[in-house]
Amino acid sequence: MNLSIFVLLSLSGGWQCTSGARILAFFPMPWRSHQNVFRPLMKELALRGHQVDFFTNLPMNNPPKGLNQKVVKDWQGEVMKGYKEEDVANMITFNVQRNLVYYCGRVLDLTFEHDQVSKDLLNSNETYDLVLTEYPVANEPAAYLAHKFKALHVGIMSFTDYPWANELSGLPTNPSYMGNNLSPSSIQLNFWERLHNTYISISIVLAAYYDLYAVQQPRADRILRYEGWENRPKLTDMMAETALILMNSHPSTGYPNPTAPHVKEISGMHIDPESQPLPKDLQDFMDDAPHGVIFFSLGSFLNPAQLLAGGKFEIFLSVFRKLKQKVMWKIAPGLPEVKDPNIRVQTWYPQQGILGHKNLKMFITHGGLQSTIEAISSGVPCLGIPVFFDQLKDVAFMEKIGMAVGLTLDAVTEETLSKTINEILFNPKYRENALKQKAIFEDRPKKPVEEAAYWIEYVLRHGQILRPASAAMPFYQVYLLDVAATVIAAILVLFWLTKKVTRTLLSIIFARTSNTVPANKKLN
Repeated sequence: MNLSIFVLLSLSGGWQCTSGARILAFFPMPWRSHQNVFRPLMKELALRGHQVDFFTNLPMNNPPKGLNQKVVKDWQGEVMKGYKEEDVANMITFNVQRNLVYYCGRVLDLTFEHDQVSKDLLNSNETYDLVLTEYPVANEPAAYLAHKFKALHVGIMSFTDYPWANELSGLPTNPSYMGNNLSPSSIQLNFWERLHNTYISISIVLAAYYDLYAVQQPRADRILRYEGWENRPKLTDMMAETALILMNSHPSTGYPNPTAPHVKEISGMHIDPESQPLPKDLQDFMDDAPHGVIFFSLGSFLNPAQLLAGGKFEIFLSVFRKLKQKVMWKIAPGLPEVKDPNIRVQTWYPQQGILGHKNLKMFITHGGLQSTIEAISSGVPCLGIPVFFDQLKDVAFMEKIGMAVGLTLDAVTEETLSKTINEILFNPKYRENALKQKAIFEDRPKKPVEEAAYWIEYVLRHGQILRPASAAMPFYQVYLLDVAATVIAAILVLFWLTKKVTRTLLSIIFARTSNTVPANKKLN
């Protein structure tokens, strides 16, 4: 382009620059795996020249210029008292959805009722161009922040496509071929799998609609009060106004599914091994491992002390002690002390740095989404031990693509554990398939965090242009229930009229017949 034309377009507004937007990023949920997804994007937006007010309970060190971190209280300990993973694992789908709403909703309650930083936000006179919130389960009330500040709303999902998220986006889940977080089935479903998938999808959506009207709306009206809140739209309408949804999915980390135009897949946005360098002691431990290293972590949400009770801890320890490989084991307080030079135990590890080390041979994981993405991005074969929610789906996916073997905790014995570990260690197909999947993950036009930032700047420039009409339509219109009801009613009316006319005609015919028969008899 000629330089003079470029300058002219720039001066006339033909070139729209989004640098310097004011962005509110409100993420009070206390789970590290969620926060790790959001943090890189906040940093990227600040580096692009935007002013970002980031409400978080996990602030980053040395934030870039423009990233203003507002530390909210971490309510995880308070909210999760008495929580047991096995209780959730045994719940019916309807109650799993409601359970999510309960725990996440408690965080919102405590945050806006007792966290001064968040309470001050509701009374703030700040102005923002865009509001970022976590999307959607139990965080729906936070969408009202966009109403308060008269700003665009963008939702970020820390998990993959989910029936309720798809429902809100205007492109509902089709259970005939679209999987979901609570089902380990692939996308090639037989009849019984489709039946089960339909049950799960409908249960999630029905539970979410119930909670939206019966729980979320009253919660929002109670805790999110600010000047003018009385005249705001219903929560359903507010969610429909979401300009952009960033979904933590991609065909390399899960099965491909259709999405609405304003839903963008940014799986792996948090991947940055350089952000988690290995301390010297861990680096030396892994470097000095001629037979390699096995990394064992059940994530940041589950409590290993609960999961490995009943003799499971002793089984893992016994098997690990017999291996030539070194073991790095993420444990929790309450587990027995381990004294073995080949086994290193800690309560936290820089997971991305470990997965990227050349001597890592295998990752024993619970199959949480962020761990699954990190394993795929590093090309590391896995032994998956899922417990609940999306973990079963993630482990099943890694098994399907040939980079993992799944094993339930109930099935863990010294024999099964040892056999499975050796299968993964010494069968090269798992490493080969993991590296193939890594190549697919990396084959993208932009890094995920750059793509996410691009689409945010896109809606800053163009508003809600990507949002389909279906996002704001009532569910009965999206599902054509009104059309179906009309067609069925028309068929029933037509059937009734046909029956009525037929009866009338038959009665006339029979009446005439009865009148002509006696006359014929007299003639004879």
